[in-house]
Amino acid sequence: MNFCLLLLSVLLTFGLFFLKSAKSGLYTRIRVSFIFSLVANAAVILVYNEVFSFFDSLNSTSAFIFWLAEVLGLSVLLVRWKSTDKIKLSELYAIMDAVRLKGLSKNNKIISISASLFFIIPLLFLAVYSPPNNFDAHSYHLNRILYWINNGNLDHFPTVHIQQLYLNVFAEYIVLDTVLLSGSDYFAGLVQFGAFLGSLAGIGLLAKRFGLSQNGQLLSVIILLTLPIGIFESTSAQVDYVACFFFIVFVYTGFDLLERKSWLTLLIMLLSLSFGGFTKYTVFIFAIPFTIFFALRILLQYGFSYATKVLAIALVILVFTFTPFFYRNYQLFGNVMSPPENSIFFAEKIPVDKHSFLFAILGIVKNIGLHLGLPSTGFNAFLTSKILNFHNAIGVEIDDLALRLDPFSVRYSVHEDMVPNTIHLWLMLLATIPLLFLKGARSFKWFWLFSVLGFVLFCSLLKFQLWSTRTHMPFFAMGAVLIAYVYTQVLKWNTGYLVFPLMLISTVFVVGNPNKALIPIGFYTKKAMAHIPVGFCVTDSLQAKSYEKNLGAYYNFPGKDNCHTLKQVPGYKERLKIFDIFEKAGYYDDDKSATVFGTSRTKAYFLSHLDNYYGFEPLLQYISGDNKNIGVLFKKGNGYYHYWSAVATKLKNPGQMEYIRYMREFTRLKNVQKEFCYDYVLCDDAELLKEFIPENNIAEIHQTSLFYLVKLRNRSCERLLY
Repeated sequence: MNFCLLLLSVLLTFGLFFLKSAKSGLYTRIRVSFIFSLVANAAVILVYNEVFSFFDSLNSTSAFIFWLAEVLGLSVLLVRWKSTDKIKLSELYAIMDAVRLKGLSKNNKIISISASLFFIIPLLFLAVYSPPNNFDAHSYHLNRILYWINNGNLDHFPTVHIQQLYLNVFAEYIVLDTVLLSGSDYFAGLVQFGAFLGSLAGIGLLAKRFGLSQNGQLLSVIILLTLPIGIFESTSAQVDYVACFFFIVFVYTGFDLLERKSWLTLLIMLLSLSFGGFTKYTVFIFAIPFTIFFALRILLQYGFSYATKVLAIALVILVFTFTPFFYRNYQLFGNVMSPPENSIFFAEKIPVDKHSFLFAILGIVKNIGLHLGLPSTGFNAFLTSKILNFHNAIGVEIDDLALRLDPFSVRYSVHEDMVPNTIHLWLMLLATIPLLFLKGARSFKWFWLFSVLGFVLFCSLLKFQLWSTRTHMPFFAMGAVLIAYVYTQVLKWNTGYLVFPLMLISTVFVVGNPNKALIPIGFYTKKAMAHIPVGFCVTDSLQAKSYEKNLGAYYNFPGKDNCHTLKQVPGYKERLKIFDIFEKAGYYDDDKSATVFGTSRTKAYFLSHLDNYYGFEPLLQYISGDNKNIGVLFKKGNGYYHYWSAVATKLKNPGQMEYIRYMREFTRLKNVQKEFCYDYVLCDDAELLKEFIPENNIAEIHQTSLFYLVKLRNRSCERLLY
């Protein structure tokens, strides 16, 4: 399988770094070599993507040739080193000692094995077995990859979802190569999973850098391992764990460089900062305090000459990383970052519109509020009201549009985008208290101060959004080191007392991710709590009569638009009876079967938006034939990756999908000149359909509640410009 070339490249690079590394401890050498190999291969991916994009040659053939050459080159280098006796390949056998957990205490062996069995192995399985089904991934992360492959380049393309163009792209560059080599999205989840493993390695190294023992290092790893949003991110096709990984490596290598001057460490440090920011701009915000500190220390410690060289290398790397992407943005938007507010392409403004010390405090409060929620509606409503009262007391509108994109509320949502890290936040807050009164530990106090300042800057500079729990991951990664440091170095408590409760609680997130559940925890939770709907709709007349017969005492019949609301909230025993009625009627069938084993791959793509599945799935039977292109005629600014994937699961050789309705300003792009002709049209608006498709070119038309699928008599290449 061609995809193995990418894995071989990582392994061979790992081997080279391992064999050439300083003769430090075995586990340190393995971790350093692993994170360095990931950063090095990320740099190789950037080179391949940009160079071959320039020649419009981003395709499976060029990817295979390039990565085969990469693997052969690394293999030759290893053999050459062996022949010159500079290294001994037999040293690689030492890695088997690490596999056998040699040198770990009995307690730490148990923890490591448990972490592998109940976290790492199940998450690896989910990353590969479950299709990428995150809503944002479908909207733009993966949607843009379809265009890049179809066009053979990374240039901008016409779209109705403008975020597909200007939001950071580096994680998708990596995913792109997995798709080119494998011909599918089966390994797309391995990018975030690899970043997850790299982050665990990096956070353990960072803990060691601050003098933590084997117990403390492992504790820091377990704290990050059990982070709820991290567990969900580790198997998704989003970008936040990739960004978090590069940030961790940047911080670790920065402190390592201050300990020991090394051009390799410096290069990895600067690449990590650049790639982290290219993955998600927020990494630059979290990195500002550390960057200033590292710059001053390098200047004072190593002198002006060395500091000048560091600055020059940093600028070269940043220019090399960002220039092609910024150039594409500037060509279309007239701005290197994103469409300006006065542009017809403008979609959203993420930085706050007002600045003050008071607004910064309120931003911090609201962002912390994202991690205070509990699975209790009453408690969350109470906290929301208190934070609202706090805003009212100081005369600031809590939902001021200048300071937020989403309305504020405290919630506990087990959602892949916004699950809170409640326990970890409280552990961080509690660990900060003894650190304040600890004598000495100056370097570690500076480290935590820089981490907090990064979070403060994030909350002060960016508008509030409900899904920011995943954007906070760099802060929580640093918090893992804080908790481990205070727990083992200050309090000197047994790590098992914290490790095992955390692991026990967090396994729920491993097996119960609603997007890729191993066990239908959602159903069992509802059943245990006797959670019944406050209202439900039914269109089938026979089923409606059955519901009325059995539930007429509890719900209002007849209901408006065939929807029936609860008369009053009954007690627990009554709710159990009602739940049983719903269960026997099949109301909870989706919840019962909502596991990776009980859900078809087609349906699994839509688990973030099931309404779209029920609106699109009936149309699949009318799509047939190899390489039949589908034109997407959407009025709403939606992505279509899940629709294309559903077609791809049905047909061996699916055609392409592209938007055929977009602003005429896109016509100046190079990619628009590539003709796209289509056999079907997928539309979400009846008026658009009438405006666009002549009746004499309609062979068939099929309709559901959400979509129209039109089969054309003659393949069309027309566009609807506005």
